[in-house]
Amino acid sequence: MLFWKTENRIEPKRDFYSKIKEYYIGFSDNQIPIELLNEIISKVTDEIYSDYKRFWKQYPKSRKRYSTLKMEDVEHPFIHYLITDYLITKKVKECRDFSKILFRMNNLEFEEYEKQKHWYETK
Repeated sequence: MLFWKTENRIEPKRDFYSKIKEYYIGFSDNQIPIELLNEIISKVTDEIYSDYKRFWKQYPKSRKRYSTLKMEDVEHPFIHYLITDYLITKKVKECRDFSKILFRMNNLEFEEYEKQKHWYETK
């Protein structure tokens, strides 16, 4: 048996990608074109993995925390902002509908999200 301390290294980026892909595929239920979904998954993976690498160096006492992906980080508002901005940049006309699917929000929750995003970006 192989045992290693995960706090001594960050899990491979491909593991982050696999977990994030499984997460989004799990509830998107083929409602989002697979090419677009794969682009979003790659973008989210790149962002989160980059953050983990930075935090790993920046916060040595928290290395264990940043050694493996925590799924709650995928649900962080900044990741939602990243996705929404990406869909807007790509001029995806279903931006609102796709965002609601990916964030698992209803109309009211998404309206609140948009207000919060606007507040954050204009404060």
